[in-house]
Amino acid sequence: MNTASRRMIRFLIFIVLAIIAFVAMYPLFYMAISSMKPTIEYIKHPMALPKTWYFDNYQALFYRFSLVRLFGNTILYVGLSLVASLALSIPAAYAFAKLKFKFRNGFYVVMIATMTIPGITFIIPNYLLMSKIGWTDHIISVVIIWSVSAVPSTVFLLTSLMRSMPDEVLEAIKMDGAKYYQAMFKVILPMSLPGVVTVSIFNATNWWNDLLTPLIYLQSDNLKTVTVAVATVLNRFSSDYPLLLSGLLLASVPPMAIYIIFQGYIRKGLTIGAVK
Repeated sequence: MNTASRRMIRFLIFIVLAIIAFVAMYPLFYMAISSMKPTIEYIKHPMALPKTWYFDNYQALFYRFSLVRLFGNTILYVGLSLVASLALSIPAAYAFAKLKFKFRNGFYVVMIATMTIPGITFIIPNYLLMSKIGWTDHIISVVIIWSVSAVPSTVFLLTSLMRSMPDEVLEAIKMDGAKYYQAMFKVILPMSLPGVVTVSIFNATNWWNDLLTPLIYLQSDNLKTVTVAVATVLNRFSSDYPLLLSGLLLASVPPMAIYIIFQGYIRKGLTIGAVK
């Protein structure tokens, strides 16, 4: 293949990627410019740029809808769910990957098989269980549902990652008298950090955007998440499209910021273990 052909192929790839980027970013751009308009201006010129920058929509979100509290609730729920899911998943993945015990493969297959069951089938049983325990309209219900539902996929990814690590490292530290839990925390976990961060980002993004779970289990307005507030509380002002778009834009900022900050870990987590 000559130089001209390679340049043409690179140019075509660049055009395709530019189109994909434009399609992906245009909704954010539209929300940003629309949130800076008064309602009347938006109705008259929905596709035009703002004539003047109008920040009252964001002030209304902070003062009328307690946006700081909503963000705090969401961050708290996601943070607790991350801690709980990793506390369950990391030891389980380590056991499946590096320890030998009876029925290990059977337990692993059963756990992974639960990933094929649609999550919507658990809604009614989980709600009935939480109602009997008295945990509805409490943050613990959302944390338990989120963290437990993420365990199978997290264990699957971390087990594949830990299996690619050389056993010689573990044998060396065990010869020095280290216990199983010490080998996990001192050797396996530091080596698995990119994968742990990657799966945590994926889980946190899914939980941040989750509407169904907090909508079902949390009825009080002071417990709602940002996503639920945008869908329900702001729905009372459904004709005020700039206000709604302002809420949607702010709700999408944290996941994007997390990805931008931890994109290095994501790249490492997606490629580590691919080559032994």
